[in-house]
Amino acid sequence: MARLISVLLAATALGGFCSSVKAQSPSTSTAQAHLGAPLALDRGPWILGEILFFSAGQPANNPTWRERVRGSRGSLYTRADIFADTENLMSLGQFESVNPALYEIPSTPVPSEFSSISASTNQVRLVFHVTEKPVTGSTVTARPATPPSAISGVIFTPTAYRGAGRYTTPGLGLDFNGVYVIGRLYGKNSFENAPRKTNYIDRVGVWLLTADGKMQLQSESWLRPAVSVGAQGSFLFRDSPQPKVDDPNPSVTVNASQKKTKLLSNAYAVGSKKFGPVRASIGFMQGQQGDMVAQFSEFLTPDALGFFAGRRGQRVRSRSVPFASLLLLPKPAYPLAVEFMKFNGAALNPYMINFKIGYFLKLNFDVALLKFDGGYDVIGLLQFRYNHFPRR
Repeated sequence: MARLISVLLAATALGGFCSSVKAQSPSTSTAQAHLGAPLALDRGPWILGEILFFSAGQPANNPTWRERVRGSRGSLYTRADIFADTENLMSLGQFESVNPALYEIPSTPVPSEFSSISASTNQVRLVFHVTEKPVTGSTVTARPATPPSAISGVIFTPTAYRGAGRYTTPGLGLDFNGVYVIGRLYGKNSFENAPRKTNYIDRVGVWLLTADGKMQLQSESWLRPAVSVGAQGSFLFRDSPQPKVDDPNPSVTVNASQKKTKLLSNAYAVGSKKFGPVRASIGFMQGQQGDMVAQFSEFLTPDALGFFAGRRGQRVRSRSVPFASLLLLPKPAYPLAVEFMKFNGAALNPYMINFKIGYFLKLNFDVALLKFDGGYDVIGLLQFRYNHFPRR
């Protein structure tokens, strides 16, 4: 009997120990309880402190998913931004459902500059609870996602976006843009005194290195556009002399050479709005940036203006440049775009229409149409844009 009682006591102790272990194992609800106090999504805006993903009740870390969420730590986020992120995640085609949720992070007060507009006194944790579609059949390893091209600018003109388009909330942006004007592919003119009416391949050899800093003032929603103001500083220089305009009859040679280096600057305001897959922008520059166009054709030099166009004493100078652009991303690394620039106040009323066509050529190559009173040039370009802040 004593032995039976001892066996029963041992079994009871073992059962209690197992129950204790089971009670201490973290469940899904317990893990999610540590996310913080839940907040309603019908308010806002909030200051983001962290972004998390949960799949099947467990934390998930997938860079591809994170790329589809535009918010970052410390950014001001609205209800519309959260729903836009949800749509972006669903567009991946990997989920049956995506449910966003907000949780208040204790002891993380919002910055003082946002305290009057934030719906919460603390920063918030944005959590996406996703239900993944079942994987069927193929065991092919997924290729790593191609880094998206920066959409903070086109060729010469900026957009209101920052970085790769993920950052649609107000904040600072900084780009470095390099454009190399290779040369003229084809051109025509109707100047009475010009020695040739048609011009073929000629080298221009102009570099334009630009630092572009902007402040996004307004985020984009389904109705309102994103709005930014900024400033650009450019260093323009040549790696070859500008082509000369020579008369085939040895009587006249117009010296088209200009100063080989220039410092240009401008301030601008721009608004951008996404219509389906196309991002449209319209803006206005004020400053010296418009003077660059005089370097792109020998027919816009002071000597050529006086000798061929009958505009002695005039200069191709512009202090205001309205611009517009359309940008499309059929592939992340190869955007398609067109931009328009009008150089107000410049002699011969020049304007440029620039085409970003690297998608078709699989090369970083662009084409520009430079049109002016009395002629036009088709110009080949190379462009390199480095997005320094915010990081992709």
